[in-house]
Amino acid sequence: MIDQFDRELISLLEQDARQTSEQLADKLSVSSSTVRRRMSELIKNRVVRIVAIPQPKQIGRPLVAIVAFQLLHDKVNLFLKTLSSRDDVKCLYVTSGRFDAIALMWFSSTEQLYDFMEKEIPKIKGIKGTETFVCLHTEKSF
Repeated sequence: MIDQFDRELISLLEQDARQTSEQLADKLSVSSSTVRRRMSELIKNRVVRIVAIPQPKQIGRPLVAIVAFQLLHDKVNLFLKTLSSRDDVKCLYVTSGRFDAIALMWFSSTEQLYDFMEKEIPKIKGIKGTETFVCLHTEKSF
């Protein structure tokens, strides 16, 4: 269970995960050893991961799409395993409502998206239907 200190530490890390423990300690009014210990616990307990998140446009993947999937219920786990192994899938969620799963995907072009829709989706077992949303503008991202 995380406490208010952990929440504040996580919030600062979300703004810039490259801050030193000394910088974080100053902002939180604690010692840098406290920050290092708490960060180690958060990472060990899988509350946070420290990762680099590229910007899609800058790495040649300017087309961001959200693809929603209707699935056969007995194939959900197979679908998740198959789709989560793809490099173009950045986030994959099982959802409630009209769609069973939603994927955030990055593509280099509309042609690459088309190839995925026309050539790759038919190979994935368990998909009953899809709906694709092309993102026109990103206001906020991770």
